[in-house]
Amino acid sequence: MVFLYIVVLLFIIITILIFSKVQLKIENFKFTSKDIKHINTDYKFSIKLYILSKIPILKISINKKILEKLKVKEKMKTFEKELLENKLKIDKNFLKAIKQLNITVKQLNLNIDLGTENASFTSILIPIISTIISILLRDKIKDYKNQHFIVNPIFTNQNLINIELYSIIEIKMIHIIDSIYVLNKKEGEDKYERTSNRRSYDNCYE
Repeated sequence: MVFLYIVVLLFIIITILIFSKVQLKIENFKFTSKDIKHINTDYKFSIKLYILSKIPILKISINKKILEKLKVKEKMKTFEKELLENKLKIDKNFLKAIKQLNITVKQLNLNIDLGTENASFTSILIPIISTIISILLRDKIKDYKNQHFIVNPIFTNQNLINIELYSIIEIKMIHIIDSIYVLNKKEGEDKYERTSNRRSYDNCYE
């Protein structure tokens, strides 16, 4: 009887997790190439967990001080260095896991000011960047009423970029679980499974 209660409890917990979601909110994020400190200090990140996609049960706020304690900047530099040195050895499972997350953009307010030393190059670059952003967001946006992004050309004969971002993105727990599974899957596992299935039918006509 106790075993049955445990099974039922686990089933309820798993069901709740599967139909839950994580929400990431980015507020007042600004980047500029003009200043020595490229990123402003008063930005806010927050992460919320919703069970059954409706009921908030957990909120974590992240600011500059917390990121400094976690040494995120140093870790990013290390990651960039390793990526540059081993750019031909990118883990395919990592790329698959990112795709598996199936991120939904609930709200977006993105402003980009961009300029280069060549006015003609700036004029060409702006529509290219706008198109790339549109393609990336095409399958991620569910409600277009709350979405806004613009890329403005700046003709000042200098290399310049300013970014302002407010965004809310959501990820379903079932997609996070799928991504974790992909990351932990051993290399060649799919190939082995396909080979095994194929071999089971090798002699079916003999």
